[in-house]
Order: sequence, then structure tokens, then C-alpha cells
Amino acid sequence: MISIISCKKENEIAEIGKQVPDYTFKNILNSKEEQISTRDLKGKIVILEFWATWCGPCIPAMRKLDSLQTEFKNDLEVITISSENKERLEKFIKSTNTTLKIVSDTSHLSNFKYKVIPHSIIIDKNGIVRAITNPENINKEVINKLISKNEISLDLKDDFYINPELKVKTIKSISNQNYRIELKGYDQKKRGGSKILKDTEGNINGIEMWNSTIPRLYQTLFDIASPSRMIYKDSLNEQDFPYKKEHQYNMTIEVSNKFQKKWRKIGIDFLNENFDVNAKIGIDTLSCYVLKNVDNTIKKSTSNSSEYMFMGTILNAKKIKMSQLAEYLENFTSIPVLDKTNLNGEYDIELEWQAEDPKTLHTELKKYGLKFEKSDKKLPVEIMEIYRKK
Repeated sequence: MISIISCKKENEIAEIGKQVPDYTFKNILNSKEEQISTRDLKGKIVILEFWATWCGPCIPAMRKLDSLQTEFKNDLEVITISSENKERLEKFIKSTNTTLKIVSDTSHLSNFKYKVIPHSIIIDKNGIVRAITNPENINKEVINKLISKNEISLDLKDDFYINPELKVKTIKSISNQNYRIELKGYDQKKRGGSKILKDTEGNINGIEMWNSTIPRLYQTLFDIASPSRMIYKDSLNEQDFPYKKEHQYNMTIEVSNKFQKKWRKIGIDFLNENFDVNAKIGIDTLSCYVLKNVDNTIKKSTSNSSEYMFMGTILNAKKIKMSQLAEYLENFTSIPVLDKTNLNGEYDIELEWQAEDPKTLHTELKKYGLKFEKSDKKLPVEIMEIYRKK
């Protein structure tokens, strides 16, 4: 157990307008204090920030909160909470020199409920919860208003709210002996993502895609590594496909044994037929990063089965190809990453690095004799063109 709760009621949860739950945080890092109780923080504005080192949006939020803590040091107490272990968090502290108090805690969800991070709770000087929101809504104007008027109004972040009036709309459905396709609108009960479907014998026979924009649907079906390979044509741009409800779709493709190798093409043809915006694969010459084999340190995998799991900057993989490692790295760049290792086998790779300190990635790759650097010239890259249907 990483932390211990101290609370009056098991079901006491943080709610706007109510007293903050009486909760004691332990395992406090970057502080002389051994524990902090929420009830002992009255007299100051408190921000509880729930985050993780592997969470992309969390890192800039942490920098902003650090700046606010410095500016309002006599009026504000920022406590940041992560479910990660102390060792991981201590690396973050060392690499960023943050002044924020950081807590390693795995039990707080019984009192502070959320599904998605970053997640912020703002508490006034009297211990009353004044906002449950996203950290992007917090700034010095908000803090000044709380100091002077003791009240604010910020957009509510409620990861559990279901609007009973918002129904899932079926846009088109096809079902025959060869395949089944369903295209639906936004579904508030689902998050963005996808899941490969398999038949009873374990063969891949389709996919489910959730709350995805049109480019994202195409990207998944074309198996394009990242949005950095999307090229917009005909005056289209990324802003034409905002991540809003009216631009999100859910799609299911499931095929018979006869069409198991064609489900991607069936899905692409369906999208091309039913949307005014289409996509196709092409080749372009772009700036990119390259993954290189420096000294042949890495050995081929002897694992019995393949495995691929990553949580941000933590990767645990067995029996993967170098192209898959390049695709993983592309999650953290604004330009494509190409595999130039000339390694054709399958390998076991474990990485744990800090996004705020790129040197830690290079150190991790060096253990395998690998090098990651920007190419000194533009290279041919497989891209996906998004264009208006003629």
C-alpha cells in the first residue's frame, strides 16, 4: 500500500459548494512535511492536481501551477497527486527542479473521483470546493478572484456525467453475409480509441473505433503511425476536424472468414463513399527523425509470445520489430520517425524515461545500442493525403 486514507465517511466525495473531504495525504515528496490533511489547509487557497508523468497534457499544467505557486506563495497551496511510485516521481522532481509538493497515492479515488487526467480541484480559504475543472482553466486571474471575492465560476469537469437527452445517432448500417459495418455519431459513454476484433478462433476480423474524427478513422484503417503523416489538400486543415461531439464518429467493421484480410479496405471504401472528405496513401519527402543501430548491442528476443504495452513514457514490449519501436517514438514527436536500424528480427524492449528530459530517452535507447536523432536531410515517408471528394 502506497498511502493511507484518513476520512470521516467512506462515501465522502469532493463536490462543488461542499466542504472538501477530510483526507490525509502521505508519501509526500519535495517537502519537509510527512503528511498533509485537507482540513489543515484552511486559510489558503488549495489546488489539488491529479496527474502522471506519462500524461502529455499534465506536464505543461505542472509548469503553470509551479509558476502560480511561486507568484502566490503566501495565499496558495498546490498539492499534486499521482498514483505512480515514489522512484518514478523522484526522477521527475530531479529532472524538472519543480518546487511543487508531489504525493504518491493510490487510494484517493474513493474521495476524489475522476477518469481522465489532468484533473484539478480548487478549494477556497474556508475549505469549500469551488471548482472541479481542467488545469487549462486555472490562471492568476482565477486565483486573484478567489482571494478578493472567494468565488469563481469555471467549466465543470465531470468524467461521470451522462446527458440523458444526448442519444447515439446511427448514420448508416450495412449487414450481409460477408461483413457488417455500423457508422454512428458521438457516444458520450465512450472515450476515443479503438479495439481490434477477433473471431472465436482468435483471428482478426475487424475493428471498433470510438469517438474519432474523420482523419482519425482513416488513420486507423490505413495504419498510419501518427497525425504528423497527415497531409491536408484542397484548402483543408486540421482545424476543419476539431475534437468536438459533432465531429466525432463511432464505427464498427466485422467481416466473415472470407474477407478477414480485407476489412481495412472495406472500411476505407465505406468512408470514401459516405463522406465528402476522402483519404489515400502517398509518399512525400519530409523532415523526420531516424532510429539507428549504433553497435549491435541488442539481441533477438527469446520470448515465447509477443507483448506490447505502453503508458506514455513507459514501454514494455516483447518480440517487437524496430518499426514498431519507431512508431512508438513517433507518439512524442511533431514529425515522422523512420526505422533505419537495418535490424530485421524481433526484440524485447523496456523503456522508462521522462518526457520533460529528452536526455533520459537517449540514455534508455543507448542500453540497446540504439540512437534517435533528427535526419540531416528530408527523407521519403509514407503519408496519408486528406482531400475533398471530387
